[in-house]
Amino acid sequence: MDSLINTSKDVELLRRQGIIRNYMGDDEAVAQMFNKMGDCVALNDSYYNETSRKVNAYCNKKGNVWMAKLRREYFHSPWALLSVLAAIVLLLLTAAQTAFALLSYKNQS
Repeated sequence: MDSLINTSKDVELLRRQGIIRNYMGDDEAVAQMFNKMGDCVALNDSYYNETSRKVNAYCNKKGNVWMAKLRREYFHSPWALLSVLAAIVLLLLTAAQTAFALLSYKNQS
């Protein structure tokens, strides 16, 4: 469990998802307890070792990192996505207007 929980934010996430229950009151105390629990214990294999490896491999791919950063920094609300879509539609309409203006000029000549 030491590799699963490192900080109080990890405890908070697991508590909100209903995975663990915190009867100690403080998430930081639970994180410290889990981090100190296995100090003198040596294990060769973990039950979720393969899952942890797959999650780390997924999170270390550049495309996934870029997509997460894009969502977190630029598309943190539905309004941001809506404004980007509106800007794309306006650019397409402007390009169409320019094309039709050029075609009408060409046909007049």
